[in-house]
Amino acid sequence: MELRPASPADLPALAEAFCATFNAAPWNEAWTDDSARAALGDLLATPRSAALVAWDGGVCVGAVLGRDQVRASFLSHEVQEMFVRPERQRGGVGRALLDAHLTAAAARGVTNVSLLIQTPIEWLIKPFNPSGCE
Repeated sequence: MELRPASPADLPALAEAFCATFNAAPWNEAWTDDSARAALGDLLATPRSAALVAWDGGVCVGAVLGRDQVRASFLSHEVQEMFVRPERQRGGVGRALLDAHLTAAAARGVTNVSLLIQTPIEWLIKPFNPSGCE
């Protein structure tokens, strides 16, 4: 598996993996390729955005996207999307993505990270606890 920063050229693969993830259980959402491309494209185009993609054999297996925010006395980062294809979940892809994303954020001077988990599933939340998330 290779982790590398996302680029606009990755948008088709990101959208496909995003739909595969969030249209499946437990989310069961109704993303289309167009809506996923629009949402992810907006995130990639956001000033101070940071995005990392996991690739395996030329296939996007997951990604994490967020943005840095300048505060009065510090730099924070908000993780806005994180996903791993259903068939690759619980295999370390998410942990690798999050670890690399947080390491890169710290290198940029980020001292505070936030993310929201909308679906409180034990196996989904557990990986965030070793990262110091509350």
